[in-house]
Amino acid sequence: MNRTRGGFTLMEMLVTLMLVSLATMLMFQMLGSYRIARERVQAQAGGIDRRALFQGWFRDSVHGLYAAPDLRFVGDARGFTAVSLNPLYAPAGSPSGVAWMLREGEDGGTQVAYAEDGRERWVVPIEGADARLAYLDEDGKESPVWPPARGLVKPEALPAMVVLWRRVGEVDDPLVAAVLGPLEPPLRLYGDEEIE
Repeated sequence: MNRTRGGFTLMEMLVTLMLVSLATMLMFQMLGSYRIARERVQAQAGGIDRRALFQGWFRDSVHGLYAAPDLRFVGDARGFTAVSLNPLYAPAGSPSGVAWMLREGEDGGTQVAYAEDGRERWVVPIEGADARLAYLDEDGKESPVWPPARGLVKPEALPAMVVLWRRVGEVDDPLVAAVLGPLEPPLRLYGDEEIE
């Protein structure tokens, strides 16, 4: 009686191993492509998040600018220093000295640096070339420095708006932030009386 044993022949086993190795190779190529695509999407999303955060922080900081007799807002085309009630690191509502500065990065692009209470906190690259700051008074007249050289505003007064001008391609792209509080310090008729 002739019995045959069940199982794979050597040739069938080699073909099976070849197919499994081919499928594994294709799977690793797909995983590599997926990883590269994921990294590109994360890098773009991170750039978008950083731009949105920077714009939000800039607006919040300018919205909270605070006018007081001994606290002065001083600005030019490369930056400004002021006191804000919306600092990024100190508790909200506490007057803190802030500074926003534009400077050239190592790669030749423009960077924005933020300092709070005399300490630089972070630096972020911004899109666009020829970045500069400008200051608008209550009538909407733009000035490259604050307080304006023409002397029509009190030295301790705040601008109505701060504009960060950037040139992106062929288009000027402004980031406008309005000062929400009073633009001038409160008037004290009788010295340092307490307000009830």
